[in-house]
Amino acid sequence: MTITRRDLAKAAGVAAGLSLSGATMAQSDNTSPSTSPVMPIRLSGDGIGLQPLAYTELLNKLCKETDVEPDNYLLGGEVEKFEQYCAGVLGKEMAVFIPSGTLANQLALRELAGTKRRVIVPGLSHVYNDTGDASQNLANLNLIPLAQDRATFTLEEVESIIARTEGGRVTAEVGAILIESPVRRLRGEMVDWDETKGILDYARERDIGTHLDGARLFIASAYTGITPAQYSAPFDTVYVSLWKCFNSNVGAILAGPRSKLENMFHTRRMFGGNLFHGWPSALVAKHYMEGFTDRLRSAVEISETFYSAIKDIPSVQLTRVVNGTNLAGITLDGVDIAEMRRRLAELNIMIGQPNADDRITLSVNETWNQTTGELLADAFARSLA
Repeated sequence: MTITRRDLAKAAGVAAGLSLSGATMAQSDNTSPSTSPVMPIRLSGDGIGLQPLAYTELLNKLCKETDVEPDNYLLGGEVEKFEQYCAGVLGKEMAVFIPSGTLANQLALRELAGTKRRVIVPGLSHVYNDTGDASQNLANLNLIPLAQDRATFTLEEVESIIARTEGGRVTAEVGAILIESPVRRLRGEMVDWDETKGILDYARERDIGTHLDGARLFIASAYTGITPAQYSAPFDTVYVSLWKCFNSNVGAILAGPRSKLENMFHTRRMFGGNLFHGWPSALVAKHYMEGFTDRLRSAVEISETFYSAIKDIPSVQLTRVVNGTNLAGITLDGVDIAEMRRRLAELNIMIGQPNADDRITLSVNETWNQTTGELLADAFARSLA
C-alpha cells in the first residue's frame, strides 16, 4: 500500500480534530492555506508550528468573531479577560500576563522569597541553567541546586539543606522552593508526584513559598489525567508558557494568590515587562488552550500506536523516557537521513534533524491528530527504504 497526502488527511478529519479552519492552518515555507488544505504533521515541537501568514489569518479571524477590547500596557481588555480565564483553569485566585517564562519564574521566586533570599531549585531547571543568573543578578536570590542528574529531588535532601541553613553562624533562611515538571533537560520527564507532594507539605509547615515551573504543564495533564488545577493546587504560584503549546507569539501566565499577585503589574513594569499591547497573544493563546488537553490526549493515543508499530523495525532504535511525556528518541542504523526526511516531507510529514549523537527527537503535538498511528508508521517505514 502506498501512503499519500490524501490518505493521511482523510484519516482523522484534519480541521475538526484540531479546532482549526483553513484560515488558521500552518503552512510550510512553500505553501499557503489556499494551496494546501492540510497542515504539516510535525514530529517535532510542542505546538503546531504556525507560520506568519497563518498566524495573522487566525488573528484576523478571531478579531472578526470577537468584539475585541484592547488592553493598555497589559491592563484591562482581552488580557484581563484571559488572565481571569487562566486563573480559573489553574484553580488560583488570580493570574497575571507576563511577557516571558524567564521573567515569570523570576518574579514569582522574588515575591515568594521576600526577605529570605535562599531558593532551592532543581539542578537541571531552566531557572538555574538558562537565564544567565538572572535571579542572582536582578533579584538578589541565592539559588541552591539539588538533583543535578535527575528530575526529582527528595524530601530528605530538602531537610538537609534546611538544617544546614538553620545551623549556620549567620542566619540565611530558605524562602522558596521551585519544582519544574516536565523537565526539558530530561526530555520531558515528570517529577515523582508523591515525593513532590511530601516536599510541598513540608514547605507549607515551615512557611516556605513554593512555585511550579509548569511551562509544559498541560502536556503532563494529557499524559496523566491530573488536571492543571490539580497539579497547581499544592503550589503557591505556577507559571505556564503561552507559546510552547498554545502557539502564541509571546507570553506566559503566572497564577497564584491575590495577596502575592495583585500588585505584580508594578514589578512587571519595573523589570521592563510592560508591553503596550498583549491582546493579540491573549486571543491566540486562549483559542488553543480551550480543549487542548483532550486534543493532545487523542494525539498521544495515535503516537502510542505509532511507537508500537516502529519499535520492531530492525534499523530503528526507539528510546522512551520513564515517567515521560511527549518526547521520544530514535536512532537509525544504515539510513540516509536526508533522503528519509525528503520522502516524509513529500507526504507533508516534518521530522527534526539528528543531534550530535545521531538521535532524532520525536515530539507529540496536536498535528498528529491529522492521521492514524498505522498510517504514520507505514509512511515512516517506507521512508527508510
